[in-house]
Amino acid sequence: MPSTPSKDYKRLEREQKKREKRAAREAAREEKLRAKREQEMETEKNED
Repeated sequence: MPSTPSKDYKRLEREQKKREKRAAREAAREEKLRAKREQEMETEKNED
């Protein structure tokens, strides 16, 4: 009789997917903040 794979691997896959999604979201947020800071610095330079 063939054995069925445990459902554990599905849970692990799902958790890995969540971790990747969270990491991508955090990276996008950091990039957005960095771009905002750079824009503010450019604005300050142009005002002087």
